[in-house]
Amino acid sequence: MANQLLFGNVFALRKQRVYRDRIELATLSDRQIRSRFRFKRESIQFISDLLRNDLSHTTRRSQPISVEMQVMLALRFYASGSFLEVIGDTMGVDKATACRAVNDVTNALLSKKDQFIKWPARQEERDRNKQGFFRGGLFPGVIGCIDGTHVKIQAPSEDEPAYVNRKGWHSINVQGVCDHEGKFINVDVQWPGSTHDSHMFRASDVSTYLQIRHRSIDDGFLLGDSGYPCSKFLLTPYLHPATPSQEAYNRAHTVRVAL
Repeated sequence: MANQLLFGNVFALRKQRVYRDRIELATLSDRQIRSRFRFKRESIQFISDLLRNDLSHTTRRSQPISVEMQVMLALRFYASGSFLEVIGDTMGVDKATACRAVNDVTNALLSKKDQFIKWPARQEERDRNKQGFFRGGLFPGVIGCIDGTHVKIQAPSEDEPAYVNRKGWHSINVQGVCDHEGKFINVDVQWPGSTHDSHMFRASDVSTYLQIRHRSIDDGFLLGDSGYPCSKFLLTPYLHPATPSQEAYNRAHTVRVAL
């Protein structure tokens, strides 16, 4: 009888749920928000409002997490790359909740990608980009700037050496094209870290599109660094400028790519 009572008490203790203090957006300063999530308060609220219909679930949980909390969990994971259990501990939720939030927010964001990542297919869109770039650095005809960035990942179990980049750590090499406002107009995220930028571009859909569609300077062109091959639709800097005009070109090119 005593053993049964002891077992029952232990079982009850194991079933008892312990709730930790959750971090809420309203309780954090602007500096803390920027440091933890890499976004401003207004940006987090914008994302939350954008995804609200996708993330608002009916639930029987006594303490359901808000849409803002789900977004913060995902942004914290994106910003730190830490383990989900650690993310949950720092935010006041369990690992399963953190995992579910990251998955739901990621899928919801992907469903909205075409609203924000748009190639300037129409002439008026290209002209708007050209005007924006020209106002910034007097470089005519530019519709976008291209570059690659490495997103750090944990070592994969398959084909692990391919993901080691030139700096010696595991990553995905992401190719992005941005307009004059710094907004993405094309993104390619399918290549492991060891892939060179020039190969990524040659194999990309945007390269195929430009090879087929680009017929004259009126179609505009991209600016890229010396890691890319120079072509009729992708301009790169002179490696060894020998004239004042080439030096002026490089200066303007640097300003444009730095925007």
